[in-house]
Formats: sequence, C-alpha cells, structure tokens
Amino acid sequence: MSVTTPVFGKAIYSNQLNIDTKKIVSMIDTPRKSFNVEYVAANKKDLYVLEEDKFKFLKDIILKELHSYAHDEMRYTNEFKITTSWFTLVDVNESSQSHNHNNCFISGVLYLQTYEDCGNIVFEDFSDGRFELEVNEYNILNSKQWVYKPKDGLILFFPSDVKHKVEENKSEHKRYSLAFNLMPVGLIGDKASDSHIWQ
Repeated sequence: MSVTTPVFGKAIYSNQLNIDTKKIVSMIDTPRKSFNVEYVAANKKDLYVLEEDKFKFLKDIILKELHSYAHDEMRYTNEFKITTSWFTLVDVNESSQSHNHNNCFISGVLYLQTYEDCGNIVFEDFSDGRFELEVNEYNILNSKQWVYKPKDGLILFFPSDVKHKVEENKSEHKRYSLAFNLMPVGLIGDKASDSHIWQ
C-alpha cells in the first residue's frame, strides 16, 4: 500500500469565530493604513491595540484560539505572547505586495468587516522548486499558492515567515481587520546546547 506524506509543510490554521465584529469595528479609533509607508512610520503607537483595556476581551479570545493552533495542533509546549497588534483598513482598490513578518514566530489576522471581492489573502510558496512542472489539478502537495476569502469573524494563524499578500479590494467598501504577531516565551531551544534563549 503506497503512502504520500506531506512533510516539512507550513501549517495555516483557520476558524470561524462567533463574535460581534460590528461592535469591535465601532470601537476602533485609528485603523492603520498598512500599505502606506509614511503612515506606518508616523503611527507606531497604533501597533499595540490589544494592550488597551477596552480590547482585553479580544486579546483573551485570540489567545484562547491560539491554544488550539499552537498546543492542540502543533504540539508546542511554550506559551506565547502577543508582541504587536493593529487594526488595518484596506481601502477600495488597495492591495499589498507579497511580504512576511520579521522578528516574530506566529502571525495572524482576524477579519472584522468584509465584503464580496474585498481582497483575498494569498499565501505563496517561494521555495526553490528547481523545476516548474504543469499539473492538471492543484492540491496540498503541489500548490504554489493557497487562498483564503475574508469573512467576518474568520481568524487565521500562520508561521510568520510565510509570504502572503492581499489582493485588490474590488468592492465598494472599506475592509477592516485585526493583525497581530506572537512570540514564544520561556526556553527556546535545548538549554544544554550553545544556541538557546530565554524569553
């Protein structure tokens, strides 16, 4: 009996949360225009929204959901802390180039106000495949892209090194989401080796 095993893959976690996204959007003071370099440079204080008291409930929801990904699925023993978090506004006709998140281990997004054609998130594989072969059907083993359609309450967790982009918002409405990064705490690595750290 033959067996094909996907090894060394990148695990992307998704779940549909039952939360009041309209209420959360109404509480947002200053969403970031993440695709505007000048804005990002001038508004670094907006990178810690989940540290605000009014969003503690949302931080708790995210950390509880993270447990399902990091502990139940990935079997990590470390706890995790949210390092940065920000509300994002994607305007009509906006999109982003492919990027990843440095200086963090896990990244995530929670969609809060979405519309049809408001810009899918596309995860891309830029690993050196050596050859590009045509396939007659894409699957988890041969795909170079993996696409998620935004939906109110959809949460995603993914390794921070995975390249991703936001497709153009072709709707007639602004899209709101919450983005965040996390780092493991405690011992990272083998404490008997010369390459470990304590967070």
